[in-house]
Amino acid sequence: MRILIVCGSIADNARIKTVLKHLEDLLKQKHTEATFWDLKERPLVIAIPELHSNPMETPDTNTQDFLNAVENADGLVLGSPLYHGSYSGVLKNALDNLRQDALRNKTVALVSNSSNIRNCTIPCDHLRLVVRSLHGHVIQGQIGTATEDFEEKDGQHILVSADIQKRCENLTEEIINVTEALNSSSHE
Repeated sequence: MRILIVCGSIADNARIKTVLKHLEDLLKQKHTEATFWDLKERPLVIAIPELHSNPMETPDTNTQDFLNAVENADGLVLGSPLYHGSYSGVLKNALDNLRQDALRNKTVALVSNSSNIRNCTIPCDHLRLVVRSLHGHVIQGQIGTATEDFEEKDGQHILVSADIQKRCENLTEEIINVTEALNSSSHE
């Protein structure tokens, strides 16, 4: 099973990246092939509307690699901080680069972060609609973190919330189980 983890933050020390890296470790512990795509390290070109029907015609090799990674994944984890009341523009652009049914028969888990607990799931709520429009299967569980779930040590964020760590374990189990069930039903 292949899971693509997409980090929708370009901040140097993003809390969302910390959570997504934790999920990557958990998935690998479960013998799942997890690939981390950092949109800061591997940015994509601005989506070209004329290529929506065939995005692989993009001249940008990095974007072609991303499209192939999505195509070859059985499931995805999308993570974003809260930016101006929604998810990040870099993640929106990544999703805009996909063809309209790019997530068909793919399981998608959503993760977000905000400075406070009241707003932390807003990016997940907005992403849920976009994933459905791309024909993806959003799993029920999601994770929303806030500043209080982390401590800073040597300039790096560390996930310290036992509750969020447990939710990460549950999300890992859920994406694996739902992806396996979806894969077995699509091959029947």
